[in-house]
Amino acid sequence: MPQVGLEIGQYGTIGSRYFPADKKARAWTTYRDTDGVSRPVDAWDVTEPKARAKLRRKLNARQAPARASKEGRLTSETRFSVALDKYIAELELDETMAQQTIDGYRRQIEKSDDKRADPEAIKIRPSLGHYRIRELDTPVLDAYLTSIAMRGQKRKARWHKTIIGETLDLCKRHGAIKGDNPVNGVNKRAMRRRRAKPKAQAWERLQALRAQVERWGRGEEIPGTPAYTFGPRRNAQELLDVMDMAAGSGGVRPHEVFAFLWEEVEGLDFDTGQWRLDKEYQDGPEVRLTISGTVVPIKGQGWVRQSWLKVGDDKAYTVLLPWFAVKVLHRRWDEAGRPSEGLIFTARNGRVKSPNNFNRSWRSARGTDFADVTLGAYRKTVATATADAKGIDAAGRQLNHTAGSRVTAQHYVDRASEVPDNRDVLNAYFSATPGGAAEKLA
Repeated sequence: MPQVGLEIGQYGTIGSRYFPADKKARAWTTYRDTDGVSRPVDAWDVTEPKARAKLRRKLNARQAPARASKEGRLTSETRFSVALDKYIAELELDETMAQQTIDGYRRQIEKSDDKRADPEAIKIRPSLGHYRIRELDTPVLDAYLTSIAMRGQKRKARWHKTIIGETLDLCKRHGAIKGDNPVNGVNKRAMRRRRAKPKAQAWERLQALRAQVERWGRGEEIPGTPAYTFGPRRNAQELLDVMDMAAGSGGVRPHEVFAFLWEEVEGLDFDTGQWRLDKEYQDGPEVRLTISGTVVPIKGQGWVRQSWLKVGDDKAYTVLLPWFAVKVLHRRWDEAGRPSEGLIFTARNGRVKSPNNFNRSWRSARGTDFADVTLGAYRKTVATATADAKGIDAAGRQLNHTAGSRVTAQHYVDRASEVPDNRDVLNAYFSATPGGAAEKLA
């Protein structure tokens, strides 16, 4: 009968007996295999000691797969730092994970060696890596995440919760955690925040911002930014071009502007350099732009162009460009030496333009009066204006949302503060009373 209590890869007490008639000895025991089933194992030899020794060699060979399966396995006594290493290794093997996402997770786990980094920044490994896995119970994790949220860093707290939770899920798969994942019991309310959506701006306000950027480029003082009277001239044209293309391309996502390619412009004859630039081009030849990628930061490489859009949304789409966007492209094409391929917006060294560098200059040009206007606001403004003119479905299509998606209405289109005139419906309430239909206001 199988022995009770054997762990996988273990065997019970070895018994032996000598059989004089056969002049042989038998040694036997029960071994629990890697499939969890306990099976009898025996060995024969001329004497009992030799039979026992032969059985042990046989058991050692049988234990090899079990030892291999346990090699590197996490236990409840393992330091959490080791589990974090295994978690990152799993992410690296996941083909669905973008490299910039993995790099972002690393930044939350590891202490930065950059001298510009905040030395007081909370990171997971320095804070929790010394704990044993069994010591990371719900009270410990709740206190840790709440302390981050109380510092006003609720987004960081939610990010850390995700990383810790997924790492503990890995621990659970290794058998280092029995029962529920302890991160599931933490206080989620402490990490909640009111979601701030980019605010749609009236076209008039965006044009006022445009005029201010032009003044900034001339070195004039603007609210929040002093006058600039010496040094290299401010490159306002680059800011204006990005702003105009953000609006003219139909409200693309912010980083997608920096990924536009010349080879994805239709309506330009690269041999003759002919464009249709007058405002009446809308009734004649059409200029289209295909939007197929975005720029992302990769550790060790800087900003690079990836040939797909938002993660999970790799389908390129094409937009018709308004006349002012075509004029921007025509001028930039001439200034760049009339290229037939490559990025439309580039850094001075010809590489991918860094959105961080752009935003640094743009913050200065926006000053205090327009500090709330981001490139994301252009996307929302386009959505709201399109929805007002042509309906919510047209707005969703312009933003490349899935047909019938509620994302457009919930996150991008501002709801009008005044409802339509429905007095004919409401007046029916009083009209139903005797004499109500004839009663008028005094």
